[in-house]
Amino acid sequence: MTRLAYVGVGLAMLWLQVSLAPYLAIGGIKPNFLLLSVLVLQVRWLDPWAFLFAAVAGLAVDTFSHGMLGAYAASYVATAVLGRRLALMIYENSRPFTVLLVAGLTVLEGLIALAVLNLLDEQVPWFTWLFTRVLPQAAYHALLCPFALWGVERLERLLKVVPPRS
Repeated sequence: MTRLAYVGVGLAMLWLQVSLAPYLAIGGIKPNFLLLSVLVLQVRWLDPWAFLFAAVAGLAVDTFSHGMLGAYAASYVATAVLGRRLALMIYENSRPFTVLLVAGLTVLEGLIALAVLNLLDEQVPWFTWLFTRVLPQAAYHALLCPFALWGVERLERLLKVVPPRS
C-alpha cells in the first residue's frame, strides 16, 4: 500500500474515532478505529510502513486519551510486530481466521497497554479494566472486522493494487 494511502486511512480513522466512536458505544465500550485499522492493515499487508503507521496511530490515541505519551504507541507497535508474525501463517487472507486474529491481538494490545500504564502508575485497576474494557472491546472489534476488511478491499481495488504476500 502506498504511503499516501496510510495517511488517508490514518486521518479517516482518527476522524471516525473522534466523531463517530462515542455514538457507537455499547455499554460504555467504544470501538477503537485506529487500533482496528492497524490490526487489519498489518494482517492484510506485509508492508514495512505498517509499523510506522502503528506508532503514529498509537501516539494519536495517547494524545486523545490519558496524556501519557508512548503507552499506546508502544503497545500498538508491539502488537503490530506480533500481528505480522501471525499474519504470515494466514492462508490466503482467510476471513474467519483474520477476525479471530484481530480479536486476539486486541486482547494482547490491551494487556500490553495495561502493563505499561501499570508501570507508570500503580493505581491503575488493571484487573477491572481487563474485564470491563479490554475483553468487550475485543469482541466489538471481532464484530467490526468484516466491515474493516471490506473497506480495505475497496481501497485496494480503488488503488488497483494487490496485497503483497510472501
